Amino acid sequence: MNMKDVFEPLDRSSLYESVYSKISLALIDGVLKPDEKLRIRALAEQLGTSVTPVRDAILKLVQEGALEWRGPKDIRVPRMRASQFEEIRTIRLRIEGLAASLAAGKASPAQVEELRRILVEIESARNMDDHIAAIHLNRMFHGKIASIAGLPILEDMIQRMWLRMGPVIASIYASGGRAMIVHFYELLDAIAKRNAIDAETAMHNDINSAARVIRDSGLLAPD
Repeated sequence: MNMKDVFEPLDRSSLYESVYSKISLALIDGVLKPDEKLRIRALAEQLGTSVTPVRDAILKLVQEGALEWRGPKDIRVPRMRASQFEEIRTIRLRIEGLAASLAAGKASPAQVEELRRILVEIESARNMDDHIAAIHLNRMFHGKIASIAGLPILEDMIQRMWLRMGPVIASIYASGGRAMIVHFYELLDAIAKRNAIDAETAMHNDINSAARVIRDSGLLAPD
């Protein structure tokens, strides 16, 4: 994908926050792939800013482990190590499982329908081989559940995990087939029926199903 299509010029207000948000979303949605190189000056030109807010945003993402600083001219999306992946998977099972169980107790009929609409759109995107849209909608589905759970700190923790996982999931999404979506149906059903235990189990099944695809892909770096 042409980087100019991803990073459009920004408003002058709150530049740092806007730049951070733009780059974060590109990571979460998997627009940026493992080992992809980011150039501060090029990003600044594309976003219509000076290099300072771009550099500051990148430094924060480096501190958060979402980017890797190899040098001033070598900033990359890190290739995740196998041990890091298993650690993140374990954390996601706990916090996204909790979010799913809470969402089952709190979801309004309108919120359930919104999840159902996203799932229909995922299937439509997949049928058209529009993997970019499907990956974005996949993230939206998970994000909506975290939002319905109603705990902002928990939602922030989940987003931080997706900063690291987004590039990995996007890299294997197309080859993962139905494994990347099949458990969304049992998850939606459990939330609609207000069954917290089944919702948590379905979220665990979804995370572990994708994990098997990721392990088998050869994408992870050895420890």
